[in-house]
Amino acid sequence: MPYDTVNKFNMKSFTRAVLALLLVSVILLLSDLQNRKKVSIILKPDVQAQSRDGKMSKLALVQYVDSPNSEDCERGLRKALEDGNLKENTDFTLKVYNAQGDMSTLNSIAETVGNEKWDLVFSGSTPTIQLLSKKLVNQNIVFTNVGDPVGAGLGKSKQDHLPNLTGISTMSDFEGLIDLVLELQPGIKHVGTVFTPAEINSVIYKDHLSEAAKKRGLELIAAPASNATEITDAANTLVAQGIDVFCQISDNLTGSSGSSIQKVSHDRKIPYYGFVTSQIDRAVAVCARDYFQAGYDAGKMGIEVLAGKNPANMPFQNVGKTDYLLNEDAARYFGISVPEKIFTLIPQLVIKNIEYK
Repeated sequence: MPYDTVNKFNMKSFTRAVLALLLVSVILLLSDLQNRKKVSIILKPDVQAQSRDGKMSKLALVQYVDSPNSEDCERGLRKALEDGNLKENTDFTLKVYNAQGDMSTLNSIAETVGNEKWDLVFSGSTPTIQLLSKKLVNQNIVFTNVGDPVGAGLGKSKQDHLPNLTGISTMSDFEGLIDLVLELQPGIKHVGTVFTPAEINSVIYKDHLSEAAKKRGLELIAAPASNATEITDAANTLVAQGIDVFCQISDNLTGSSGSSIQKVSHDRKIPYYGFVTSQIDRAVAVCARDYFQAGYDAGKMGIEVLAGKNPANMPFQNVGKTDYLLNEDAARYFGISVPEKIFTLIPQLVIKNIEYK
């Protein structure tokens, strides 16, 4: 074959090969564009924002102690995230730490949490948020189950507070419980409570309860307890000092060891009143902030922070619900008659008839 003919043949083959490669490239490009369109259609805009462009939000919850209050707060928190269209292990991971009531363990947890990067840290008690506020100064935090955040040193007011945190106050309705007690037992003079000197919220609660009692002509007698083994002795000390009723404040120690006080109440026939919903089976009545609601409210605030809201611009809030409950069977055990007028004075009061034994 002549040289010119061979040359023309090779050129035609080369041209066909280039065209074939171009055609394949175009097909692949169009196919890839189609796939990209499908991905953008599958992922809803709100999910993309929540997942931070496909990355799961990394969340932590730090608790100081196991108690009905802390358990209710965690359940409420998880429910808020669920209702906010956030799915665990899809949109977020949540690592829960619990110090089991030990401050040295809580310090170790704070160090561990402080050495990692989180999208948001939830805090579940006053001792916890006091520690985390010092250890995690560059980390966004939302707290719950904190009685007095201002008194705990988290800010000058609900609006003017540390810039990296916000949360829910569960300050008890002290005057509400005193009013309820006096409607049921109008002749009493002395109320008693066990408190924990090492817990700032417990001391604050004791003082608030004392003020509420004094306004209604009552005297509060308080007995300190530093650990679970001292709870029973403290409760018996109150009985020996002549209290008419227990009005037991809520803190971490007495929350986890409250059954000891309730046993003294039962055995010595001194009526027990409380500030925790779950205690109604062993109490005459409770005037309780709803701790499930406290966790739920904190979860909603957390979702706002994850969406980009600055905690510095989010005032501390009070929990959105209070429960007034009365256990008729417990009232009968202590010989307490329930006056009809109480429903006019406290229309939100709910009657329970839980077996008291």
